[in-house]
Amino acid sequence: MFIKNLLKTKGKNKVVKFNLFEKMQNSEDNSSLLQEGQAKISFNFITENGCLKSGYGFKELSMPQSEEDLDNEAVFPVDGNAVQKIWQLKWYDVAGDRNCYCLFYYNDQNKVCFDDLFAQRLSLPYSWQTNFSSLPFITNYRLNQQDQILLSGKDEKVMIISGSGQKQEGSAPAIISCCNHYGKLFAITAKARGSLVYTDTDIINWKNENAKNLDFSDGRGDLNKIISFNDYIYLFRDFGITKLSVYSGEEEFAISHIYKSSGYIYPDTIVEKGDEVYFLEGDTLKCFDGNNVKEISLSPLAFLRGQDNRYACGAVFQGKYFLACKGKIDEDKIGCEEGNFKNNLLIVYDIMQKTADVLRGVDIRGLLTLENHLKQKLVACFYNNHQNKIGQLTTDGRIFTEKVSSMWKSGKMDFGSPEKVKRIKNILLTTFGDCEILVKSEREEEKYAISGSIDEQNIPVNVSGKKFEIEIHSKSQDGDYISDFALVVA
Repeated sequence: MFIKNLLKTKGKNKVVKFNLFEKMQNSEDNSSLLQEGQAKISFNFITENGCLKSGYGFKELSMPQSEEDLDNEAVFPVDGNAVQKIWQLKWYDVAGDRNCYCLFYYNDQNKVCFDDLFAQRLSLPYSWQTNFSSLPFITNYRLNQQDQILLSGKDEKVMIISGSGQKQEGSAPAIISCCNHYGKLFAITAKARGSLVYTDTDIINWKNENAKNLDFSDGRGDLNKIISFNDYIYLFRDFGITKLSVYSGEEEFAISHIYKSSGYIYPDTIVEKGDEVYFLEGDTLKCFDGNNVKEISLSPLAFLRGQDNRYACGAVFQGKYFLACKGKIDEDKIGCEEGNFKNNLLIVYDIMQKTADVLRGVDIRGLLTLENHLKQKLVACFYNNHQNKIGQLTTDGRIFTEKVSSMWKSGKMDFGSPEKVKRIKNILLTTFGDCEILVKSEREEEKYAISGSIDEQNIPVNVSGKKFEIEIHSKSQDGDYISDFALVVA
């Protein structure tokens, strides 16, 4: 590998300044083929403006107690021993002439709990005991020109909840996903995943004899999610996307199969943002604009190959796509990886910058973009150790106060002379927090413990070889900031 960025030459020594931390890691290609200064593996760091910073993490969700004092937040109380689903409902309060926002969750006691996000914090949120025997399907629903929440169980019990706290109960097939379009209700049911059901009635007044079906028995597989935008209905299926054109007031539909995938489309990763829809297909990230599907080059997804990602889920927050998934990294196990887990990675893709960072070691069950006109937060619920919490995204590298292990690992570097024996004599860097650096060649390796300082440091090194790898591990409890990394090579 030829390193262009030479600061100066003194005798036979080269001071090689890498464009470290600027390029997205490349976990896919051979280590010897990586670009200048590119990481082979990086997790639990945020790479930004050529620096390594503290990585993503989570802390307990807190919210303001009033609109008049947004900086004074209180921890959001959680009822039950496990949060199984989270969602938000925006609704219009006619009497108060204002938009309202509620956070809902479903717990292990089969309770639906909800909280007005700008009310005085209660010891526990409002809740209803439901009659569902297990976690129901939960989706947004529109009734009487208001957004509602629909809970639908496999035992054909349904519950509709409005933002004002009112609920209605009835009986209908278990509905996985639905939407209202041109006066009709379109739904995917758990018992007939190969068909789209439509009816002129609402869920509460459901009668099977009034419902009709559109059959989709082809190679694209079952229906998983309905999305309505740009005046069309899009059906996301196991292996493709189908567009449905509905003509107002008519029993007439135009169906076009606009995409057939090569891998399985994971339903909970499908996220609509503006005029685009993001989703995980196999181990690739795709973006759909209503007409075309394009693949997004995202090297960290190589960690997903051969892994079971049926529990993967996604969300878009502040210009980034967040993907909770299961991946394999050939390093020491950390966090949730010490036990049984469904997901262990959170891959964060910056849509504009085309870069990605990885949070490793947390078992995320669900993601939700929680937002109103005053606050925006990305929140999550979890499996296993943190299942009794609702967490909010942080950038302090901690998972509920525990600092997680962080690593940045380079590819193999030969400094433009693959057959010549070289020696790394010094490391130059600025690091505000403690860190440990491993310098490794095919001949030897050495570790260097470095204390944090605001000044640039010059660390003596003595490692020789033809090809070298550099590993950086955080040892700081107070935050990471590493920059201006260079090597003196003889």
